[in-house]
Amino acid sequence: MVSLDLQKLQIFCEVARQRSFTRAAEALYLTQPTVSQQIQALERQMKVRLFERLAKEVYLTESGQVLYNKAAALLNMAQEAELAVREAAGISAGKLALGVGVTLATYVLPELLRRFNMSYKAGPNTTNQNGGFSPVKFDITLGNSETLAHKLLKNEVDLGLLGSPIEAHPLLELHPFLEDKLILVVNSEDPWVTEKRTSVGLGDIGNRPLLIRERGSALQAFVERMLDAGHVHPEQYLIMANLEAIKRSVEIGLGAAIVPALSVKRELEAGRLYALNIEGVEVGRTFIYAHHKDKEMTRPAKAFLELVKNYAINNATENSLNDVLPV
Repeated sequence: MVSLDLQKLQIFCEVARQRSFTRAAEALYLTQPTVSQQIQALERQMKVRLFERLAKEVYLTESGQVLYNKAAALLNMAQEAELAVREAAGISAGKLALGVGVTLATYVLPELLRRFNMSYKAGPNTTNQNGGFSPVKFDITLGNSETLAHKLLKNEVDLGLLGSPIEAHPLLELHPFLEDKLILVVNSEDPWVTEKRTSVGLGDIGNRPLLIRERGSALQAFVERMLDAGHVHPEQYLIMANLEAIKRSVEIGLGAAIVPALSVKRELEAGRLYALNIEGVEVGRTFIYAHHKDKEMTRPAKAFLELVKNYAINNATENSLNDVLPV
């Protein structure tokens, strides 16, 4: 029976992910020769080639892919076992890897982290004596919903906070936790503002440039489905990966945009943007939390998940925007 070294497996998995000995060495704070030696030793031990070396990148062989699937699961189990033992002893709070959509990362996550820091306890029967900060190490990855769902499936993040719609997957658990309204915004000098309109039809939107998020974004998918259902094709799409860039572009008159209400509160209150309803369309959007259904939740993950479940921003957002949203 072959005895496997967890350190060798960690190096092997990192090379597989990076497709490069050099990048893997940098990620693991090792020298490139050390990484090469460990992979060679593992190949001798397994008596198979694990990588094909093509040009400047390396690729898993068929045997390498089999080992990677098992090794990644084994390393995850080892990490979970260590965390479970340390948490039971009250030694460490561990690490929490979050995958968060850009909209939620900008307008919701900071408040969630603040509440977590104030409420999380470092160990059994102890209070937070860390100046209001939890001892949990957060590793936060930002991305669109499609990218983050893929990372959840590959066990690269523990929890995901995503926008909908998102394609269902048998290995993902998806749960709604926040409702928000999507609104159409234009700049303060737009003709619709001069006309004091509070709503426009889908056809009106098709007569001007529309700023939208990039493909893969849940917001982009939602907007395109709505427009396709109404057979509306705007005269020009301006695609941007950043909601802040979209808002700024609308402010200077480059077009209109359909955005989450929670993202434009300050701009509406300051009069830099003007909000309109879309006639005949209920434009609501659900944000969800997600995790791999087979993922063993650590104590920090369970605590953060409980905070997300109880997050009451829905009513708070609607109430705080009553004075600036169209009736």
